Amino acid sequence: MLPLRLQGYEAATRRRFLTRSAAVGHTRLGNLPKTQKWQDLVQRIAGSRVSGGVLSAASYVEAIAAQALEASAKGLDNAKHDSGVLYAFYLLTQVALASRSVNWEGDLARHGIRLASDSTAFDLTSEIQAAIDRHVSRSSSGATDLSEMAQQAVGEALVSLADTRTANLFGSNSNELRNAIRSLSTKKGFGELGQRFFGRFVARFLNFYLSRATAAALGGERLPDLADVAEFNDALRTHCDQSAGIVRDFCGEWFSKTAYQEGINPENASRFLAVAFRKLSTELELQGGEA
Repeated sequence: MLPLRLQGYEAATRRRFLTRSAAVGHTRLGNLPKTQKWQDLVQRIAGSRVSGGVLSAASYVEAIAAQALEASAKGLDNAKHDSGVLYAFYLLTQVALASRSVNWEGDLARHGIRLASDSTAFDLTSEIQAAIDRHVSRSSSGATDLSEMAQQAVGEALVSLADTRTANLFGSNSNELRNAIRSLSTKKGFGELGQRFFGRFVARFLNFYLSRATAAALGGERLPDLADVAEFNDALRTHCDQSAGIVRDFCGEWFSKTAYQEGINPENASRFLAVAFRKLSTELELQGGEA
């Protein structure tokens, strides 16, 4: 289960969501450690219980798993073209780079992120959310399901990792927060941050399709109890965090090399995302084949 502080953040972003409708670092993971195979995870949300008795749902599970992965392949291809997804990831790189500056508050302000001397990780993520909101409101497509998922993934990635690097997530100051984020601006650190961002994005993404595929395949009934759904979400999050390990080294190497050689901008960030999403799509397909 998530720590209580992250549960609060997760609940807040979920409520917010409901108010709106290239071979570098590529290492094949094979079977994921400490998590279930894909169809086992799907089994947990599809279940085998139906009203009035017990029914084997093996065929449903297989169909639901295949449908969700097929939809995810198409959706991830769309994600690399989504203005909100691109900006959310680009802003994540800029926050990491700003932490290297002695005037990081000034550097962040250039992206519309304003912090006070006593700002916390929660304040930072709130400012990032607002900056992304402003960007998507100016774009021709506006907010999309994909941009919302990316926006939430950025916030959750930063909060979850900053939590392990500050004495108090909600009681730290701006300098302590800067030092925590600075540890994520190294090649290794940004690899970890990138893995967490992509893992949380894919978890939300797959759950988006799974909930719909489950309802369609099982006659519109959500079979598990709410507690089962929460347990499934935790297992799916772990599965996706580990699956996103496929881009961890790729993220770190790209970030370090690009920042040093040419500077990170929306154009090269867009090219990076296209490759990263392709790696993730291939990994998900392979994980599904191993189920």
